[in-house]
Amino acid sequence: MNLRIQIKQHLKANRWQYTLISIIFLLGLILGNYKVIGLEGGVRSELLGLIDNYVQRDLQEAFTPQSIFWHAFFNQVKTVLAIWFLGLTVIGLPLILAVVFMRGFSLGFTGGFLLQEKAGTGVLICILSIFPHNIVYIPFLLVSAVLAINFSYFIIKGRNSSLLPLSKGLIMYSILMVLLLVVFLAGAFIEVYLSPWLLSLFFK
Repeated sequence: MNLRIQIKQHLKANRWQYTLISIIFLLGLILGNYKVIGLEGGVRSELLGLIDNYVQRDLQEAFTPQSIFWHAFFNQVKTVLAIWFLGLTVIGLPLILAVVFMRGFSLGFTGGFLLQEKAGTGVLICILSIFPHNIVYIPFLLVSAVLAINFSYFIIKGRNSSLLPLSKGLIMYSILMVLLLVVFLAGAFIEVYLSPWLLSLFFK
């Protein structure tokens, strides 16, 4: 079957799940952006200092150490593993939503802070340093959350259904999560190598 058709069928079959997850993520994004308004002066100054140090001094260093790449990747691994584990439980749904919400919140806070404090420069930093890898991370984070929700539901439903053995469902679920990690590996590469390189073209 054509991959595009499979994707369309998956999205159609999971419309309510993706709608719910997207709403939770957007809610986190909005609240994270709103939280910037309430920042105290000392915290605001410290965050500005960190951003300035990154742009002016640490930018070139981001190209060299492989440890930064693996650190970025393992941060994503921890998120996916947490979602995978929560999908194994019958009470994981609210916690999966919490993980998605916090991811949206942190992204909204970071973007909101840059836009508020750095104006036009903040827009440029967001486009070059935040957007490229998150265009990979976020969609597949939502996919992993939907897979986890579906498997959690499958555990409950599976007790009264013999269509698919629980063990086989677990294997399929785990394989899909591992495949998503491969995509997150590409996102980590963008985050560590491409984004700093794009920034270096404008901030030298």
